[in-house]
Amino acid sequence: MTRHGLLWLLAIILIFLFAPLVVLQKDYEACVEAELQAANSWYDEEAVQSILDRTNSMYNLMLVKTGIDPMIRKHLAKPVTTKEVAPGVDVPKALAPYADHLMEYWGNLLLNIWMFCFRISHSLAWMAYLTPFIAAIIFDGVMTRKAKLASFKYTSPTIYNMSWHIIIAMAAMSMVAFAFVTPLSIFFYPVVITSMGVLLRLLISNIQHSA
Repeated sequence: MTRHGLLWLLAIILIFLFAPLVVLQKDYEACVEAELQAANSWYDEEAVQSILDRTNSMYNLMLVKTGIDPMIRKHLAKPVTTKEVAPGVDVPKALAPYADHLMEYWGNLLLNIWMFCFRISHSLAWMAYLTPFIAAIIFDGVMTRKAKLASFKYTSPTIYNMSWHIIIAMAAMSMVAFAFVTPLSIFFYPVVITSMGVLLRLLISNIQHSA
């Protein structure tokens, strides 16, 4: 499981590193704008502000307080005032657009990480909304398991293992999806959390008798 977790983490890091090479700054901004507009359409102003505040808190904790964001902005994301590849030698016209894009690399990287934090914050908001459902699912799973124990009914290790692995896979794939520069539907969050909740109920109700 640790090895799989490291692979998923590596996938997210690779997306962060390579996406700014192929995705334009305007595409990053359009993606963030689309998700913010969707949030404003479905939630009230207070809920949207809460998501943004939590996003900025996570970003500040990870990058600003650690000094990574200030360092990148000071030394790597500085605006370029010349398009010369050498004194007196301009960038070829055919490469000029890509050269401009490369100059935006570090700013796009930071924007990608901010968008990742925004999506985590958004998912946390939905977990709060679905707290009664999650509590009911856990309670039902516990009671179902107790009923099985009392009546000596079979608890399936196959269902237990399958549910556990699918929950982990859904969580990992969601985190990878959070790193992609593609607008996520607002329904993505409740669908994934609800599905994981149903699987959690199956997992709890099938914990082995000896556990």
